[in-house]
Amino acid sequence: MTHANAFVAPSGRQEIETRLAECDISVLLMVLVQFTGDMDLLDRVAPNLSKPGVFRHKVTDAQAAEIRQRLAALLAETPKPAAVVTGEAGLHRMLDGFCREHVSDQYVPMLLDDLGFRKEPVPLAAADPQTRARADAFRVLVIGAGASGLCAGIKLRQAGITYEVIERNSDVGGVWHENTYPDCGVDSANHLYSFSFALNDDWSRYYVKQGELKGYLRDCAERFGVMPHIRFGEEVETVRYDEGARQWEAVIRTADGTRTARADAVICSVGQLNQPAIPSLPGLDTFAGRVMHTARWDNGYDFTGKKVAMIGTGASGLQAGPPLARIADHFTVFQRSAPWVLPRHNYETLVPDGVKWALRDVPHYAQWFRFLLFWAYGDGVHDALMMEPGWISDPDAPSVSALNEEIRKIWIAYLDGEIGDRPDLYAKARPDYPPFGKRSLRDNGWYSMLKRDDVDLVTDGIERIEPDAIIDTAGRRHPTEAIVFATGFHASRMIYPMEVVGQGGRTLRETWGDDDPRAYLGVCVPGFPNFFVTYGPNTNLAHGGSIIFQAECQVNYILRCLELLLERGDAAMDCRPSAHDQYNRTIDERLERMVWSAPTLTNWYKNKDGRITTNTPWRLVEYWDLTRRPDLQAFTFIPAEETA
Repeated sequence: MTHANAFVAPSGRQEIETRLAECDISVLLMVLVQFTGDMDLLDRVAPNLSKPGVFRHKVTDAQAAEIRQRLAALLAETPKPAAVVTGEAGLHRMLDGFCREHVSDQYVPMLLDDLGFRKEPVPLAAADPQTRARADAFRVLVIGAGASGLCAGIKLRQAGITYEVIERNSDVGGVWHENTYPDCGVDSANHLYSFSFALNDDWSRYYVKQGELKGYLRDCAERFGVMPHIRFGEEVETVRYDEGARQWEAVIRTADGTRTARADAVICSVGQLNQPAIPSLPGLDTFAGRVMHTARWDNGYDFTGKKVAMIGTGASGLQAGPPLARIADHFTVFQRSAPWVLPRHNYETLVPDGVKWALRDVPHYAQWFRFLLFWAYGDGVHDALMMEPGWISDPDAPSVSALNEEIRKIWIAYLDGEIGDRPDLYAKARPDYPPFGKRSLRDNGWYSMLKRDDVDLVTDGIERIEPDAIIDTAGRRHPTEAIVFATGFHASRMIYPMEVVGQGGRTLRETWGDDDPRAYLGVCVPGFPNFFVTYGPNTNLAHGGSIIFQAECQVNYILRCLELLLERGDAAMDCRPSAHDQYNRTIDERLERMVWSAPTLTNWYKNKDGRITTNTPWRLVEYWDLTRRPDLQAFTFIPAEETA
């Protein structure tokens, strides 16, 4: 997105070179080769690139100068030159050089789309008159105005389908509206954590905070015309499928009571992480101080000079902990298991003006930079999640493969450097599970916080809570005036507490049980025609990537389903149980071979029976491919004229 206060673009070749000097040389190389088709240059320089994510290139000064000078000369031309390399063979060769390894040809179609060389038309944009008439009469109810719900609204509007978005909060943003705890922000690189169709060249930093993320989503909602379609301060209580009318009826709670709404299809975008989990602790109801969950933050409460206890060391805890410790009289952290805490390239870095300019004005720079992040923090590390058959792990240093072990050594080296001089803390802070077994977290000043004299790290359990203290299982008493729960969400209890009633009066809760959600592609559930889910079962990315990428895949799939439905003239489509069951057998088999299923490992990805309900086993590109277009054989179609 371009903003009015953006700096003035460079006007001459020398000024362009100066701006390019702030940019990633591997991305500049790809852009130059894209313009020139100079594969000799690629072959000459690529061996000196590091793998994406390492950011330690060995490109010589002479090579870097050549790239910047040649590219500056091209960019100074008017008009700017067109890309030369736009075909599959050339792009594949560039990908191999860029990633420093042979890349599967699966990635080429995705990159063709991302670079704009092969854009498929927006569904229904050029439909025949009959299909267009059906689309004009079709109504969709979208539940939730987070990233997924906004994406659905944007794409429905582009397709010319009438829709309404129901949002329980007072503004858009989903988790980025609800989470306002100190230092709340994204721990995925935000140039990847954004819509592919709304790349933002004006991020202030590489990992932005909550307010800027929410602002980006609100800007998208306004720019793409979604805001007028959102009803804020309303919450869907029930959606019920009317088999006679072949429509969904929703009961919606409003400020004045309830209302009903009818729709031909429902897109449920409430997400996995919206119902905070607070453990049942003896005596919690007797506590006389302030209690809050990180996802329900009270910004009016002043922690200054208080004795504060934080229970949990997940993503929100690692972000909120250091700023709380700086103002508290004493800060006590109760930890069940030590997280992997890692540095992240550019985590605290502001985005230079030269990079902002390149993202905005240098053709294809933003897309190649996005792919660099995609590979560095997504598919490029996927192999490290797989359990190697026959691998024998050191019980004191668990790993699941040779690659996973190499990563463990790198991560342990960082831990050694941060708190190796504090043996009392080191034993508590050293994870006892393989890398990626739980979500790895960014170091937000966590280790330096633990070393403070006014901070205690408690690894014993909690025996009970008293009005002014927490008693641990070792019998120690920790005086406490405020308790912060950084204990995550009921991730397996999806789409709760909303009631969804499908064919035959069967509810989604009866189908899933309390914590065993399953869906075809994470999107469709048999017996619930025209009911689609985003960020559904087994679509979470636990190792990296971007959940917004996943959302785009799912919304694309849903729009293709609606396009197919309207072209056929049918009223509804229902996922076949056979397709659903086969898909879930496949993902269960794959997940059993991944690090999250390692013996003795506990995490929030599993339900009470040990099945992983949240995470996807797929590489990002595999899921992108699976959701390109629906398989006719996976659905039963309900004709418009059919009687109940």
